[in-house]
Amino acid sequence: MAETLGLMFRSTALLALAAVVPVVLLLLVAREGHRMRLGRRFISDRMRGIVNPARAARPYVIAVSLLGAAVALAGPRAGFRLVPMQERERNRIIALDVSDSMGATDVGVSRLDAAKAISKRIIAANPGRVGLVVFEFRPEVVSPLTSDGEAVSELVDSLQTGEVAVAGTDLGAAILSAMHLLDSDPTQKGDVVVISDGEDQGSSLDDALRQAGRRGIAVSTIVVGSTEGSTIPRADGGDLRDDNGDVVHTYAHPEVLERVARDTGGRFYANPFGEHDLDTLAAPPGGREQKKNVRLPIERYQWPLAFAFFALLGGSLLNRGAE
Repeated sequence: MAETLGLMFRSTALLALAAVVPVVLLLLVAREGHRMRLGRRFISDRMRGIVNPARAARPYVIAVSLLGAAVALAGPRAGFRLVPMQERERNRIIALDVSDSMGATDVGVSRLDAAKAISKRIIAANPGRVGLVVFEFRPEVVSPLTSDGEAVSELVDSLQTGEVAVAGTDLGAAILSAMHLLDSDPTQKGDVVVISDGEDQGSSLDDALRQAGRRGIAVSTIVVGSTEGSTIPRADGGDLRDDNGDVVHTYAHPEVLERVARDTGGRFYANPFGEHDLDTLAAPPGGREQKKNVRLPIERYQWPLAFAFFALLGGSLLNRGAE
């Protein structure tokens, strides 16, 4: 009936409090009758100089006040207004490679420093929520989905190679972890951005790509590094060596990341250090931002609340002459 009249309630459960009002009314009427009998036992109202016939209506006025308060608490809504809204950018997870190979300096600075700068540009341009996963042979969630981009950027600044302390690189595990993080907000679509040099020693990449394709999650990839190869400087001034004492050379593998982007419908970027190189990644998926008018119900709790207030005030005025 209420919905037919265009009247709705934010909480029908709270509206049930109105059913308590008749019980309260009976108690108030009984109390008022008891008060009047006690008063007349000692002296009449006329002898006390107080004659207020309207006082008998006080229990009913108080009950009506409680009824108005119960209706206001339930949150009545009537009618709608159109509010123009811009669809929120989808959630985005950044998966950042922090393996030892990211310490190579074949892009002028270390690959990791370049990747961190790229990550911060993506975070700053993303109007939706963002999460952060770092990975070597094992992924690790650094930040869940959050709208606090500045906090995530500060976390990016603090990252170092070897952060996960499990040597190697498993791109598939990183993508699976990022998709799992997107599941924390199933009501909103999301995508993944992987920043790495493309080295992959894992065995789960094919499975990750199948799952991403089945779920419609685009994985964009950014390769940082040179295919010509580089050594990996150590803090002591030397180069990283393997167990046999040989100097380790690391090479970027753009073909691996190109495949990831191609198979999942994402975008691929190679060393995007220019000012506008990531503009297409910052744009909303599918082209233009979508705007639409949303019908929002109009809150009407003010009316029953004002009615309850004035009824309560009237009940107080009718209380003149209380013993």
